[in-house]
Amino acid sequence: MLPQYIWQNLHFVISLWAAMVFFAVFWLYLDAWTVKKHRKDIFKWGGALLLSISFLIESTVIEQSVLGKSLFGNGSESLTVIIRLAGYVCLIIGQLDDPLQPKPMTTGLNLETKKTAVVGTAPKLFGLIFGLPAAALAVSLLYLRRATVGLERHLRPMAAGFFLLFLSDLTHLGGQLRGTTNPSLYNLVKPFGGVWLAEHLFLLAAATVIGLWVWKYLIERFFSQVFMLIVGASVLIFLVSAVSFTFLLIGNIRNSALDNLQTASNVLNYAIKSKQTEARADASAAAKDPKVVAAVENKDHKALAAELSTYLQDNKLSGLTITNDQAQVLLRADDPDRWADSVSSDTAVRKSLIGQTTSDLVSSQGVLAPVVSIRSVVPIYDGDKVVGTVSTQIQADNAFVDGIKNSTGLDSSIFSGNTQSATTFTEADGHTRDIGVKLNDNKISDTVLKKGDDFKGEVTIQNRPYLAAYSPLKDVNNSVVGMIFIGKPQASLLSAAGRSTQLTFVISAVLIILSVVPAYIFAKHIDKQID
Repeated sequence: MLPQYIWQNLHFVISLWAAMVFFAVFWLYLDAWTVKKHRKDIFKWGGALLLSISFLIESTVIEQSVLGKSLFGNGSESLTVIIRLAGYVCLIIGQLDDPLQPKPMTTGLNLETKKTAVVGTAPKLFGLIFGLPAAALAVSLLYLRRATVGLERHLRPMAAGFFLLFLSDLTHLGGQLRGTTNPSLYNLVKPFGGVWLAEHLFLLAAATVIGLWVWKYLIERFFSQVFMLIVGASVLIFLVSAVSFTFLLIGNIRNSALDNLQTASNVLNYAIKSKQTEARADASAAAKDPKVVAAVENKDHKALAAELSTYLQDNKLSGLTITNDQAQVLLRADDPDRWADSVSSDTAVRKSLIGQTTSDLVSSQGVLAPVVSIRSVVPIYDGDKVVGTVSTQIQADNAFVDGIKNSTGLDSSIFSGNTQSATTFTEADGHTRDIGVKLNDNKISDTVLKKGDDFKGEVTIQNRPYLAAYSPLKDVNNSVVGMIFIGKPQASLLSAAGRSTQLTFVISAVLIILSVVPAYIFAKHIDKQID
């Protein structure tokens, strides 16, 4: 859950840095325009300002497929594309409208020169002649032309910076392939995947290259230097505040969700105890039946089988076992032909033979997977004498966990050891349950199955991230025989936090814009004082 927010905040930081850099470029071109007021400079500072605004808006855009629906739908992304494309177009017009600086006359001079490669023609776009990548590449080539064909060598960093922007915009197109059914391709273009990371690294490199170039010129004038330092400090303050808030927000949401899951796990444990009470009531009813008592005293297997032939079905039990006072089995209602063996090693039966009623959980081998059953064992009395025991079992099956999901809306599973015996998770067909699946997480197994402690944290189930709580299931000897799981997809929590995160980014962007005016006034005041 935390990595998604790290990547989203990285997007915010890099986009904000790009916005700051292009604002500095805007200020540099505007400063030059105020001196000579050439038309070409209007397009230059106008284009840089539009790029700054586009990156500022882009910083507020969230990955909707991960963090849920945006506050503005797809409006922010559309506005970003339109404004940035307009910015590129303005820069292209400004470059085309500005003639190259002529070479100095060297007729009659014998100069020692070094041979240098001259870029005369722009490389082909290989058919990519539309949208942001094409416009960014066009700007890059025009700057490169001025730095090579012309004499403005100092513009080479701008050419390099816009070429990196071209690569960033080009890799951004990879997001259009997220509907692919190819797993390898999807892993590459998915949100916060390899292509996403490459896009942002190119943007970071572009902003850094251009930022270093523009800073060398801004420090030539004291007023510009002070103004940009104040604006930069404001941006840094808002940036740190926004990032810190979002991390605190996601941390609180995560911890609250885990605490709620632990509570839900306790509810599941309570449901198991309720089933134990139900099993104990059914066992007590059978133990008090006079015909059952008489048949046990007479060790009459046939009489017991006849009397209790429909007991399992009537009471929705998965097992019913009757023993005599020597722990010899007189009847297994689920398998009437298997009797006369001894269960004297069963601790619950031994306790029952000395007059104690016990309830616990037992694990047994089923047809497809191990089965966890809720069991109660009660003594059979003839007067004050214990003459046998009755053991009833209720299987914790898929219907049981379905009831928990209907009540809480959370997925749950019951494990026999580390093997899933009942679950709300289904396979791709939507019907077959994922029973028999083993848990391969050593950390959870060590914590829950070996140490008998609860576990709360992040897990991956069916290739989906979940927040989960695991609790141990114990038998009458207090030995762990399995565990229960209850969990919630992280996507639902990310969606809940996504809007708050975006709102934080939007407020920060608005405050940054508002801070420009007082920064300008303050810098102007200091400049006048020094003059």
